[in-house]
Amino acid sequence: MACVAGGASHKKVSRNFNWIWYLGAAVWFLNAALAMRHGNLRMGLANAAISAVFLAAGIFFGRMAKRGTGGGNGRRPLE
Repeated sequence: MACVAGGASHKKVSRNFNWIWYLGAAVWFLNAALAMRHGNLRMGLANAAISAVFLAAGIFFGRMAKRGTGGGNGRRPLE
């Protein structure tokens, strides 16, 4: 993993790069639409499934970033 100047934590960096999952989902969905348009149903369905996985990963990691956890049990510390 690359070092980030300014002492930014891993959690801060992961929040900034969460959009990559949604971009991946959009690209795979576009690929699925093009495959189906050209009559390749099997490839289109496979690409749509991969797009759904990317979308689910984006939602999952987005919730983790909002919660501020990079893993662990997901509980907030006591104040």
